[in-house]
Amino acid sequence: MAMVEMVDDQSKTCIVLGGRSFVGRSLVARLLKLGFWIVRVADSTKSLQLDPDDHDYDVPLDRALSTGRASYFHVDVRNKKSVINGFLLFCTFILSYCNNCCRFC
Repeated sequence: MAMVEMVDDQSKTCIVLGGRSFVGRSLVARLLKLGFWIVRVADSTKSLQLDPDDHDYDVPLDRALSTGRASYFHVDVRNKKSVINGFLLFCTFILSYCNNCCRFC
């Protein structure tokens, strides 16, 4: 798992369903470029294949994955079990780094 950098209290978290689609990749790149978003990419692609030459989308995502500002979850919204498992994995991840800082803790 990637190391998680400490983010300030102004950071917000966004889950992007379909984060590897054309629109999803653009949204992920924009959120990361803004700098105060923690991005959780959820997509039906089983493994995340990044193109090191794609400086608009994949390079910023790769950097964010390595610092903990982004993470990837395989979720197929057509499969109920996949959605539940992805949600539980996401909740476990959030709670492991949360320090009673939000209404969900």
